[in-house]
Amino acid sequence: MKILNDEQGQVLVLTALAMTLLLCFLALAIDVGQLYYTQRQLQTAADAAALAGALESSQCGGTSNCLAMQQAAQAALVENGISGATLYTQCAATKGTGTELTLNNGPCALGNADPNYRNTGYIEAVASRQTPTFFASLMGFKSVDVTARSEAALGPPQFCLDVLNPTAPQAMLMNGNSSLDAHCGVIVDSNSGTALLANGHVSLTASAINVHGQDLLNGNPSVSPTPQLNAPTQPDPLANTPVPQSSGCGATTTSPYTGSPRQVTVNGGGQAAVFNPGTYCGGITLNGNASGSFNPGTYIIQGPMVVNGGDTITGNGVTFYFATSSLTMNGNTHADLVAPTTGTYAGILIFQSPTDSTSLILNGDTTSVWQGAIYVPDAQLTLNGGANLAAYTILDVNTLIVNGNDTFTLGKDYSSLPGGPPIKGTSAYLME
Repeated sequence: MKILNDEQGQVLVLTALAMTLLLCFLALAIDVGQLYYTQRQLQTAADAAALAGALESSQCGGTSNCLAMQQAAQAALVENGISGATLYTQCAATKGTGTELTLNNGPCALGNADPNYRNTGYIEAVASRQTPTFFASLMGFKSVDVTARSEAALGPPQFCLDVLNPTAPQAMLMNGNSSLDAHCGVIVDSNSGTALLANGHVSLTASAINVHGQDLLNGNPSVSPTPQLNAPTQPDPLANTPVPQSSGCGATTTSPYTGSPRQVTVNGGGQAAVFNPGTYCGGITLNGNASGSFNPGTYIIQGPMVVNGGDTITGNGVTFYFATSSLTMNGNTHADLVAPTTGTYAGILIFQSPTDSTSLILNGDTTSVWQGAIYVPDAQLTLNGGANLAAYTILDVNTLIVNGNDTFTLGKDYSSLPGGPPIKGTSAYLME
């Protein structure tokens, strides 16, 4: 009985058990610490890859996961100490044994749980790695899949009016009592001593006015804020817009009209015509008090499009591409035109050939809507009166003249565009 009641050696047993438990916790801490370090490293790399991809998205010309975007994302990983990662796009990763980067434009990793699901205005980067364990492998957990996810997007554009000509005097000219109200920035890339010329009682307001050359303010113009002179030039923000390809003449238009699908003339007297997308090889003419309604799609105009006084043109989801001529709107016409919200030409309303210098002339009434980008890279845009009630308008033109008495407004409400405006900002932001 004395031997059974002897308590000598119990401390040693308890100490051994405690040491075993302590070693288990230490082993767990080492494994968890290793996994936590890997996750932090992957998160930093995923953030960098998403930001790099977003910065390159404006160079993709509407192509998701373009090569420039992929290369930028991979380079960002290398700069953050991760090399040899296998690249996948649009959630096509295989969950292999190495490091993987999945670039998604738009996001798809979380499915419908992501409010930006499939929105091509956002770039999602998912970095993953099969990470070996140390002590946990003794319990059968030889590796753990560590994943980090990030989303980024370009911020809104600073400028929505860009006058591209690098040398023209009076590249932007405002006359009479004209008024231009830009809820965004204005940039004049000409290096001329009179790159911006404002005469008389004109009004120009914007969030910023940058002039590469100099300005000349005659009379009593109202210009706010004070233009920043000798400002750096900016590259053409729509230079990568692809040119529409024609499949030949043969677009259809409902009666009444004269001519043929090659050359459509709608005469006055209240006559109306409905136009369908396609190629109009001889142009389109609407004469006094006629109307034209354009169904959604892309219109390739290989001739002049003339809309005469009192006419009305309407169209939602339309893009007009002028291949060999331009658009002239005369007199007190009414326009209610809205660019597509998705597709290759999302946000592009008027696009004139980069090699066509035919002037584009717009007149309108006080309730006209020009919603979308008006891209005239090699020609002059003249605004001869009329207001603009569009949610957003972008002017990207070779030179610009503003006449008349109404206020032409350039809004910046891009909420109707799931992929954001066609002109991208220059700064990227992490969204998630």
